[in-house]
Amino acid sequence: LGPEAYGLGRERLREILARDSRRLHPLLRDQRALAGIGRAWSNEILHRARLSPFALSTQLDDEEVARLAEAMEAELERGLALRQEGANDARTLRVHNRLGEPCHVCGTPLARVDYEEHTIVYCPRCQTGGRLLKDRRLSRLLR
Repeated sequence: LGPEAYGLGRERLREILARDSRRLHPLLRDQRALAGIGRAWSNEILHRARLSPFALSTQLDDEEVARLAEAMEAELERGLALRQEGANDARTLRVHNRLGEPCHVCGTPLARVDYEEHTIVYCPRCQTGGRLLKDRRLSRLLR
């Protein structure tokens, strides 16, 4: 397992991001890189950081790394606090599993990218400058 994501800090996160050029969503989910973040929290963290799930880890500037570090800390802390109060996913998660619902920040309907084993949920306005990411479902059907 990699280092615990909660309490990691900006400089340690920068080192992890620079190690391997990968898309942010799979990197955050990789327990060998960072322990403690799964699919749902990757969606929540990237939304709060206003970063595309497809952004490359090695191409983030200092401000984006700072936003990601702050979002990791804040979202994991929020999730832990709500879980201790007995909250379930429906109350805890604001992005994950909320396809088509309005973004809690800007009101834009949340979108998704589907893969065989997981789904990425994101806000096109907050995270990708209004651009919809390509959904992988159709490409699988055409093979």
